[in-house]
Amino acid sequence: MEVGEPTGERKGGDERAAERRDVVSRQSSIKNRPFCLGGEAPIMMRRRKGFTLIELLVVIAIIGILAAMVFPVFARARESARKAVCLSNVKNIALAIQMYLADNNDTLPPDEHGKAAIEYFDLKPGGFTGEKDSPCNRARQANPYLRWPVVLDEYVKNRDVWRCPSAKVTGGARHMVPLPDYLTYWQTTQGEWGRGMDCGPCYLAWPSGWGGTVTDSIAQERLAVNWMGMDVSIKAFEQGIGTLSWAGLKLVSVDDPVSYVICGDMGVQTDDSSWGMLAYPDLCCLECSTACGWADWEYCTWAADCGLYYTAPNDGSFITNPELRKPFARHLGGTNLGFLDGHAQWINSQMLINKAGEGDLEGADFWGPTSEDPYSESCFPTDGRWIY
Repeated sequence: MEVGEPTGERKGGDERAAERRDVVSRQSSIKNRPFCLGGEAPIMMRRRKGFTLIELLVVIAIIGILAAMVFPVFARARESARKAVCLSNVKNIALAIQMYLADNNDTLPPDEHGKAAIEYFDLKPGGFTGEKDSPCNRARQANPYLRWPVVLDEYVKNRDVWRCPSAKVTGGARHMVPLPDYLTYWQTTQGEWGRGMDCGPCYLAWPSGWGGTVTDSIAQERLAVNWMGMDVSIKAFEQGIGTLSWAGLKLVSVDDPVSYVICGDMGVQTDDSSWGMLAYPDLCCLECSTACGWADWEYCTWAADCGLYYTAPNDGSFITNPELRKPFARHLGGTNLGFLDGHAQWINSQMLINKAGEGDLEGADFWGPTSEDPYSESCFPTDGRWIY
């Protein structure tokens, strides 16, 4: 045996060591080898980093369904809260009227009784001589101190009580009279107000302090509150709740104060109202007044000018189809009313029309036009009735 040649025993040990190293190497190789399918060439595993398009669409659909279910509930809950706030305000106004009655021999706020004022406006200084009782020639509208919110201010204390949080169409202080001597003011400015002008007693006069930054409508050439609301920067008195101003009415002459409506939700016109406007106060051009004057639902051929295209059908169906009127009710299909006995309640608008038509409610009239009472040049309460 030559020197350096391994013995058989040593050679066998080296071979076993080499085999062990080979086994360990193969195990390590297997452990680190990429996963392979069916003996094919190895492919690397890829981790998913997001949703598939189908999964995203499913999630979006579920969210949409839940939103469609939940949002109307939220909207109804919000309107329920607003309705409650408005009803509380109406109640406070009805109670203020009760306090006024107690202090004034059970008589509602008066009409104009100044002889000089009555005689002056009987001369029709506001123009429109074809009608004695033109709105521009009414002494009661020219006297700024006969506005019921002004008369009741000491009982209400907070003027915000005249607001309705759900109102879309509002009224308020319009023509501002700067002087306590209002008659002298009208006489010295005659010719600057009246029929065809955007000022004057046609728009109800209000005393200084109610118009915000507008203190003299003639001098400033603007109304504090316009027909379709106000410029909030003016900070004028605005109201979505009004009164049925039965001037000088004595409580003893009312058969049933419980069913006699004296205040409630109103729109543009807040010193008086009709059953139709009480039921749907946010609808422009209803019956005989509001923003665009008389609007004849059945016969109006000038619908674009009187605003009907923006509010409701002008083919007569609005009067005859209660379903078309629903969207124009202010509070979840109804309206808030205050009564002469001091209580207040919410009533469904269609039920209000029904009860008024059947004579179960007092305090207002139907002004028309209706299918029974077509367009007329006058704008007085009529015997026309809504079809219900």
